[in-house]
Amino acid sequence: MQDDQVAVRSTLDALNAACANRDIRAFMELFGDSDEILFVGSDKGEVYQGRKATADFMQMLFNLPFIFSFDLKSLTLRQDGNTAWIFTDGNMIHTGDKGNAAGNVSTKPYRFSVTLVKHDGRWSWRLFHGSVPGAE
Repeated sequence: MQDDQVAVRSTLDALNAACANRDIRAFMELFGDSDEILFVGSDKGEVYQGRKATADFMQMLFNLPFIFSFDLKSLTLRQDGNTAWIFTDGNMIHTGDKGNAAGNVSTKPYRFSVTLVKHDGRWSWRLFHGSVPGAE
């Protein structure tokens, strides 16, 4: 079980690496080969079903004039058999692109949850649901 939790947690490191490198292929690898995936963003209309819709949306995000990643300090991870979920309540970090001043970093509150399934010994995402929390 500890090995599974390490493997599940490592998918978040892979998320940040894919975002830092704007690597759509690495990002989509988080979902494995399944087309039965759902990606839900924080804005109205950001509901994407399937690999093509998710990849198209992420490519648009990777084309923004900054690199984004996630603060993963506040993390809840649960795993039961071949199913796991992660919830993190922290910040999205925006780092200036090459065209911006060096060291230009800002943060925005962001939380997300991920549901994962283990298939053929590998953990892959089936659902990502992110949101910008409103006034609480």
